[in-house]
Amino acid sequence: MFDQQGTPEVNHSRNMTFHDTGGGYFGVCIVNFLLTLVTFGIFAPWAYVRCKRYIYSNTELSGSRFSYNVKGGSLFFSWFCLFVFFGALEFAIIKQSSPLSFCLLAILILFMPYLVIQSLRYQMQSTTLNNVRFNFNASGFKAWWVMMGVPLLMLAGVLLICSMIVYTASSASLFEMDRIVITIVIAMIVGILGFGAVQGVAVGMWLNLLFNGLSFGTQKFAATVSVKKCVMFSIIGMLLLTPFLLLVLKLIAPTIVHVVLSGGMMSPDELASVQGTILICYFIYLFGLIVSFSYLYVMMRNYYYKHVLLSEKIAFRSTLTLAGFVGQLVINGLITLCTFGIAYPWARIRYCRYLAKNTWVDGDLDDLELQDHDDKIATDVVSRISRGLVPNLNL
Repeated sequence: MFDQQGTPEVNHSRNMTFHDTGGGYFGVCIVNFLLTLVTFGIFAPWAYVRCKRYIYSNTELSGSRFSYNVKGGSLFFSWFCLFVFFGALEFAIIKQSSPLSFCLLAILILFMPYLVIQSLRYQMQSTTLNNVRFNFNASGFKAWWVMMGVPLLMLAGVLLICSMIVYTASSASLFEMDRIVITIVIAMIVGILGFGAVQGVAVGMWLNLLFNGLSFGTQKFAATVSVKKCVMFSIIGMLLLTPFLLLVLKLIAPTIVHVVLSGGMMSPDELASVQGTILICYFIYLFGLIVSFSYLYVMMRNYYYKHVLLSEKIAFRSTLTLAGFVGQLVINGLITLCTFGIAYPWARIRYCRYLAKNTWVDGDLDDLELQDHDDKIATDVVSRISRGLVPNLNL
């Protein structure tokens, strides 16, 4: 069953299958849209559950289909409580109520990771395959360290370094524009690399926390995701975005200077030229984001799938390609945009079929002793509030 490296030998290999072609999902989306509209948004949680349930019920693995049993009423209560909380936070900030703002932000920072963990547990326990439920368990303190502690400390360090770099140009005069521009570019590059490192560490730690706390019935998942690899992928992804940012800066800088020197007084032709430049820069930046995100998602997914095991018998593979994934995002985006959202269901189904086709399970699932776990869904107030906090988990 195992090779010399401890990886399960591939005796059986199968990919997931997605069955719908879009028509059925279009009907679900139309009904959801109309009911959400006539109820002034109140139906939104039930609409979300109906969409998710439809997607799960059309995803098949080895002849069995997934089932999503989250209740719309549970999400409604959770979303309402979260809406009240964030509404209170926004109100306190607008009214400049420092004590209330500080208290609400402290609650958010201290308890949000715990709520995320509780929400994930509810989502997993409400997801079944072959009548066996998934589950998730993790330490609240460890979750806080992974989601808040480490990222906040690293971000503070990156901001401090960038501020120090920018400060070196504070004494420069307007006649030393080259020095100012070079300093800004250096600070931007350091910021991008620093943010990439923060993102990589956070993602790597999160993936280990997630998969090592995940189980299928009584069978446990295990993962050995390298944080260094995640940092490398993240930095490369950010570097892929850098040329697009520099190109945007090169195109927009003369425009900004012209607007400043003209005092905002421009002829219609000049105004049209400025608007055209801004629009071009926006599309360049958007495409850069797509390329950067696609690289990061594809490389991360292909990597961590290879380092996750179920019960030391079942391995996983992801066979996404960068070109294929970029094509999915661009084509699906154009399909949705050009039809003013009408073709979104087909774009969504097209994306689901692509992911399913490139998601593989290696190993004989019949070798697993499938038995449901005994954990019950928590019903305390805090758990109920958390249920809608992370309504979607795409792996």
